Amino acid sequence: MKNAFPVAAVLLGISTSLLAQGSGLKISGEMDAGIQNYKSANGSSMNRLQSGAFGATRMIFSGNEDLGDGMQASFMLEMAPALDTGATSRFGFFNRNAWVGLSGRQWGEVRLGRYLTGTANLLCQVDLHWCASGFNGTGIMYNGDLSTVGRWISGSPGRGGNNNDGISVFSGGTAAAGTAESNRKNNSLQYTTPRVNGFQGKLMYSLGEAGKNPVNGSGDHVDLTLSYASKNWFVGIGYAQVRPDPLWNAKGSLTSVGGTYDFGQLKLGAIYQHETASGVSARWSRAQAWALTAAYRSGAFEPYVKVGQHRTNGTGAYGIVDGTDATVVNLGTLYRLSKRTALYADFVTDLKGSDGNPAVYRNDARGISLGLRHNF
Repeated sequence: MKNAFPVAAVLLGISTSLLAQGSGLKISGEMDAGIQNYKSANGSSMNRLQSGAFGATRMIFSGNEDLGDGMQASFMLEMAPALDTGATSRFGFFNRNAWVGLSGRQWGEVRLGRYLTGTANLLCQVDLHWCASGFNGTGIMYNGDLSTVGRWISGSPGRGGNNNDGISVFSGGTAAAGTAESNRKNNSLQYTTPRVNGFQGKLMYSLGEAGKNPVNGSGDHVDLTLSYASKNWFVGIGYAQVRPDPLWNAKGSLTSVGGTYDFGQLKLGAIYQHETASGVSARWSRAQAWALTAAYRSGAFEPYVKVGQHRTNGTGAYGIVDGTDATVVNLGTLYRLSKRTALYADFVTDLKGSDGNPAVYRNDARGISLGLRHNF
């Protein structure tokens, strides 16, 4: 914590300067902390105070400048401090978003930097709580606890990998297992079309920056989505492809189809994914996943349920699917104290927790959380 005061002083200085320049700076975010009982697939259990037990604790600095004739320049810097320790993310200081962009009413928007893939954006819509609840507050974007090495709905292709080793290793972390991130990409360029009659397209290309004869860097990544939105409907289709990189010699593709329908108090969502992988490192060549979600708002309460599974055709050393399967059940409720503040209770279990070495990973991973979230 020795560096906490200098960091805060720098951020305060930046925000004060931008406000003085009339840049339209906005500071917003979410604070989330919960008491959690957690059991991993190897049977170990713990009670912990978890930052982001339901959603993501984050602080956002964003702003825009009106350039006239319908054009705007904009930016976002989003960090994820841990409320339980005060630490910043291992993925970087502004690990959630770091981009600058230019937009126009007639032609759309261009962004450069680090941000969510279009596929991840699609599945977070289907999640109904913007990828919250469940294991570590990731909703249906569940990459598994490190003892289960499971995966549910993916934000980018897994390239035939287990744990996190096939998911764009350098997208935001180190090469060590469990530190990769599937849903955000570095070095990205994104073009978003205007929404016309409810339709909108997004094309993102992330530069691997591996170079010739590389020893580091990630494979180039392309992500394309098309969505339709109306008063009640949201429907989207996405296609993503990731090339091999120096640490994972395999390529992969991911096709996603999903959507939501809002009945008023009741909202339903569904998504289906099909993956392929090929290359020396690939441990499986095909995978399928699906999720169903539902939330019902009644007064201050919003109970929800999310179920689904992930399956591959890989076979491991123990004659069973090699650690990438999951069958997840997640249910709970929000209780809204106001528009900005809510209590939550959440239960989640992965019924495929016994995959892997049956002598070690013979338990279903499980989490029970009670907590508080506040938006500002």
